[in-house]
Amino acid sequence: MKYLLGVDLGTSGTKTVLFTAEGQTVASKTIEYPLHQPKNGWAEQDPQDWYNAAVNTIKSVLTESGIDASDVAGMAISGQMHGLVMLDEQGKVLRPSILWCDARTGKQCDEITERVGKRRLIEINANPALPGFTAPKILWVREHEPEIYAKCAKILLPKDYVRYMLTGKYCMEISDASGTNLLDITKREWSSEILKALDIDPNLLPPIIESVDVAGTITKEAAEATGLCEGTLVAGGAGDNAAAAIGTGVCADGQAFVTLGTSGVVFAHTSHPAIDPLGRVHTFCAAVPGCWTAMSCTMAAGLSLRWMRDEFFSFEKEAEAREGRDVYNLMTANAEKTPLGADGLIYLPYLMGERSPVLDPEARGVFFGLSARHTKAHLTRAVLEGVTMSQRHNLHVLNEMGIVPATLTACGGGASSPLWRQMIADILNCKVETTESKEGPALGVAILAGVAAGIFSSVEEGCKVCIKKSSKHSVPQSEAKAAYDEVYNLYAFLYPQMRPAFHKLAALRNKLDGVNTGYPSVNSVEFERYGKVITSLDNKEIIKLLETTEVPKEGTVYVASEKSLEREDVLNAVQNSVFGGLPVQIGYCNGYNKALNCLEYHRNSELNICEKDTLLMVAPMTSIHDGIIDSESVETFFMPAGSAVLFYETTLHYAPCTAEGEDYFRMCVVLPRGTNTDRPCGVAHDGEDGYLTHNDKWLFAHKDSSEGKSGMTTGKLIGENIVLK
Repeated sequence: MKYLLGVDLGTSGTKTVLFTAEGQTVASKTIEYPLHQPKNGWAEQDPQDWYNAAVNTIKSVLTESGIDASDVAGMAISGQMHGLVMLDEQGKVLRPSILWCDARTGKQCDEITERVGKRRLIEINANPALPGFTAPKILWVREHEPEIYAKCAKILLPKDYVRYMLTGKYCMEISDASGTNLLDITKREWSSEILKALDIDPNLLPPIIESVDVAGTITKEAAEATGLCEGTLVAGGAGDNAAAAIGTGVCADGQAFVTLGTSGVVFAHTSHPAIDPLGRVHTFCAAVPGCWTAMSCTMAAGLSLRWMRDEFFSFEKEAEAREGRDVYNLMTANAEKTPLGADGLIYLPYLMGERSPVLDPEARGVFFGLSARHTKAHLTRAVLEGVTMSQRHNLHVLNEMGIVPATLTACGGGASSPLWRQMIADILNCKVETTESKEGPALGVAILAGVAAGIFSSVEEGCKVCIKKSSKHSVPQSEAKAAYDEVYNLYAFLYPQMRPAFHKLAALRNKLDGVNTGYPSVNSVEFERYGKVITSLDNKEIIKLLETTEVPKEGTVYVASEKSLEREDVLNAVQNSVFGGLPVQIGYCNGYNKALNCLEYHRNSELNICEKDTLLMVAPMTSIHDGIIDSESVETFFMPAGSAVLFYETTLHYAPCTAEGEDYFRMCVVLPRGTNTDRPCGVAHDGEDGYLTHNDKWLFAHKDSSEGKSGMTTGKLIGENIVLK
């Protein structure tokens, strides 16, 4: 009798399962290992822990089963994706692996986007640069640990490292390689264009193999450690979700699954690469040769529940363990007794930042609506519902791509909970099925090993033989679905409102950690509520003309309309690419300002283009109350030289400020024609006219400014008149 081994290398632990050639479980063993978080948002593990866990779980299942090791036809590994493993020339690990859920590489993601181009990166790799992926981790090590990078001879992913340790062969399997940001998804090969743009040596990357390819065989040393026979076949295996797809029978168009393991995934098979142009969900190569997958990834699905268990239920965990029970069952039983919607408590599952579909490494977990009446049971229910809401958010994006499954196969820890499974059905409005085997990823790679060993002629045949549907399923309940629709509407509302706050929190964390990051950039999320950077406009000619304008010996000079800047080709370019054909006037503001002095509201959007690095002080119009605005509402942003920024109509701002290291600023100012004048005119009146200084502008002047002292407006700027260093 022949057997197949499937090893599932996860974030929490490694599980090895021994199967018959028909997919029946013979023996299984799990060994957990720690997750290290040296800093907020960081996540690392020791690759040696993975190898030790794999060796010991393999040895355990062989011993428990009592089979002859020579009857093992083959094995393969399913692995957590994206983790960076760096090896030296002797194949030794150089540093702890930076994991998929690590959020430190936002800067490197920006660098990748700038070097390759956001659109071009998605065209080649089908995915944007994300902190979870491998490429930004490589760039982070190169920048922060150059001595480590200099010693690096080979880069592997977690499961490929363990397979290397078992076989002595370097290679990277295709579904896992898809998540590095370095693969040409359509051609199924390393992208020379991306590697060149990022200045990454192609020799650092191993050869790519398909999931069903023979990657190598068990070495003598690995045989002695595991109990396997030397020469046992080892297949390519697959990334965890690609393996779970095979393990749940998802290997043809129209099939999809949802998994709630450490991360949460909605995963659909496709025979062609379907790409979301915004990169909110991922397109990867499938474990089925010549096919692809469309999938989402919630970073902290089961991880959220595990966090709840460890931080809120430590006493109950020990008590239940003494009785031989799992504390998760107690947690979900109590949660089931609480009302749908957790009595108005909503959870955002962003413990590790978030990938799909908000693509925000600075997002953090939130309990919204917490009150004194809420109990731990409410918090547990809110976590279960919040994680499931995140899956609905992702399914909505897949629907936009034409992927609309009527049935989802559930796997992972969440599938074993009747409460959670019913939540999935009600919240996602889909029938939820399960399979008899609960070993999704491990069974999936065992099937791949069976194909490599010749037991199955194809992945499809392996699934047909090994995958059996369970009688346990859930269908949407109309009353619960309607109620969850209302909860979801508020859930989906929260992130856009909190997005800038998350990034302000990130800046605060840096300050508390003693990291001086300076002023946030106009390219940052924090600036999004004030305006946007225009990248479609070629600024070179405008800046060249701007350099000919006057810079005063002191103070500032403002010209609302300057003929030398209003060249026909320049006017046409600005009008058509930014203002939709609306006639504009182009002026300038040059000088040495360092103080706030005033805030101005303009009834039309204003475009600013800077010659040098410049600082902007801005505030939201919503901060005006009874004609008064406090300077505490003002924020300062860094505008890099050559940038073009379009302020929203609801943004208050005034003269730019000279950036540190610069002698002066030059700013091109573009407004719809006829809406601006060189100097304020008229006098203050009561009501709105008291703020209206000229044409369609309001002015709010600080008492210490020349504008405030002149009495030209009743609009007041109170608080400190901010002066920049």
